Amino acid sequence: MQVVDPKGSFLKNLTLSLLLLGVSSLLIPAVLKQIDDRKFVDQQRLQDELSRQDKVIDAQAALLDTMAADFWGYELYASDVLISRDERRGRDDWHQRAVDAYYLQTGPLLGKMRAEISTLLQLAPRSNYDGFLRLYQEEVLTLDSCLLELMKLESTNPDGDQGPARCVASDGKFAGASWDTLAASVVRQDLAKSLDREFAGLATAFRLQGATE
Repeated sequence: MQVVDPKGSFLKNLTLSLLLLGVSSLLIPAVLKQIDDRKFVDQQRLQDELSRQDKVIDAQAALLDTMAADFWGYELYASDVLISRDERRGRDDWHQRAVDAYYLQTGPLLGKMRAEISTLLQLAPRSNYDGFLRLYQEEVLTLDSCLLELMKLESTNPDGDQGPARCVASDGKFAGASWDTLAASVVRQDLAKSLDREFAGLATAFRLQGATE
């Protein structure tokens, strides 16, 4: 029969406990530090993502405001040229001032509008980019082309001796249109309605407060 020395067993257990305690004292801080480091990385990543989202939202809101000002600004210049031709308005110099403003302002404005549409590729869904590009090409540029042609004809034939001026050199939606055709389009608010539709869709895409779902 083997006799176990209680004192030796105690010392062995004590040594083992001290050894485990020493290992734990080294291992636990290392594990805790690794956990803390991982938490810090995750928090930093979250903060970076929130900061990026804030910047995107700010850029979207700024772009929406700028585009609205420019597209509606163009609509105002074009409408002013057309409405001012109505002799019932009783302002003889209004039309010429509207024509002069159109020539001066809309060239650079159209270029700026096209650049803003390109920016949509970075900040909005492709469908919004396609919608604004289609509006720009099919409505804005065709209106601009016809207006420039009619204004040129008006300057060379102010009395209309050759009959009603028409956009014979312009293509697209307003090909063959006259002053009256364009004025009727303004009265119907064709371009204004298109702008309302596209900007409502863009605001929804940007999820801005008050946007229609």
